[in-house]
Amino acid sequence: MLGRYIAKEFITYFLSCLLSLVFISLVFAALAEIELLGQEDGFQLFIDSLLSGVPLLVEIIAPISVLLATILTYISLSKSSETVAMMAAGVSLFQIVRPILLVGTTICIFLYFNQSYLAPWWGADKRSGVVRISEKRNIWRFYQGKLFFFKGISSRRKTVKKSKTFEFHQGHAIHSIKDQYQLHRVDSNWESNDGEKITFNNKSILQQKTGPKKVNADTFPVVFNKELSHPKYSDIFSIINEIRIKVQGAVNYEDDLFALYQKLASFLSIYIMILLALPFSLYSGRDTSVRTGIVISIILGFTYWLTDQIFISLNGTKLMPIELSAFGANAIFATLAVFLIYYKRI
Repeated sequence: MLGRYIAKEFITYFLSCLLSLVFISLVFAALAEIELLGQEDGFQLFIDSLLSGVPLLVEIIAPISVLLATILTYISLSKSSETVAMMAAGVSLFQIVRPILLVGTTICIFLYFNQSYLAPWWGADKRSGVVRISEKRNIWRFYQGKLFFFKGISSRRKTVKKSKTFEFHQGHAIHSIKDQYQLHRVDSNWESNDGEKITFNNKSILQQKTGPKKVNADTFPVVFNKELSHPKYSDIFSIINEIRIKVQGAVNYEDDLFALYQKLASFLSIYIMILLALPFSLYSGRDTSVRTGIVISIILGFTYWLTDQIFISLNGTKLMPIELSAFGANAIFATLAVFLIYYKRI
């Protein structure tokens, strides 16, 4: 019962912090993307841009929310002397912290699902940041002697609003133009609602309507990227398999290994945030202000994120080992948490 009570308090604070911070961030992202509404298909672009930014925001904000929720949970328990009563009843410090550690494990599973499945599904793997989606909506392709133009591409839905196919005679003169509307990729086929075809010859121009059609995908060039733009947004088993294949082929696999380390580091960051919160909450006593706890958690959370980004940037310059680049921020803040806990206890 005690564990459920502490876990309930923590979950309430965590969800409140996470949803509030994500909503505030989305408002600022919407203001930065509002110019998209003036473009063709602007509303759809605007919505897709915001949705694809949600997994990245969750990834950034979740550790900060864990830190903030842990501090608020234990400060509220300390101010009402509930932690004193628990210890007087023989409850150990580990038993008081264990419920939040268990909830932290659930949060790690959620973050893994968010990063490995939700992010690529919503197109977050193709972004360089929270603002501005980088996916191309219109592309030209030359394939099997034909020129293709695809308009209104949505990788997440596997759809194309319109395609044009230009066929040529051997003398490079235009032979026909084929339009297809509302194409949808289903397994190994393309399906379209309707279309039209214009055929040119020496004497006339023939125009005819075409109905719904299903064609083999091999007759079309590649429209959607087959690979994620960053291995970080693949599941762990896919990354390990990619590393194994590259090792066998004597191909450089450092980027894939770094992505795997980043995933592990993101899980560790949840537990480090919990430990980092303890000196400012559980060991703080009744005098600690809630406002002070909020300020401390926000400063520490964003400092952790900034430190992590610095280490990631240094990995891009190859100035340090990939292990240090991935786990450097975790190591620094874990050491800080242990030092502060020891300092508070003595």
